[in-house]
Amino acid sequence: MNDGTPLLLLLSGVAWFWYTSRTAHEKVLEISKVVCNDLDVQRLDDGVVLRRLRLRWTGNGLNLIRIFRFEFSSNGLDRNLGEIALIGLRLDWVRIEHPDGSYFIDVPAKDAL
Repeated sequence: MNDGTPLLLLLSGVAWFWYTSRTAHEKVLEISKVVCNDLDVQRLDDGVVLRRLRLRWTGNGLNLIRIFRFEFSSNGLDRNLGEIALIGLRLDWVRIEHPDGSYFIDVPAKDAL
């Protein structure tokens, strides 16, 4: 290895992480829109926030787990929470804290959005 190789590997890793993070964020934005439309609620603040990031062993090896949070309103006056989890860039589950009761949607690998 020459002197620039470790720096190049580090920069490549940072670029990969940035790209997958942006892709995951955009995917979760779309998923949250679909979920809110299906439940006939209004998504608030037009965004999602990364709440948790961790590594986990899965059947496909070591994967990055991202859990995002978003807010929605069922009547225009209240604020409720929803969470979406991705394993890598694949949807894993959605949890909605709806006033009528909590919803948890576990997405099998073949049915992932």
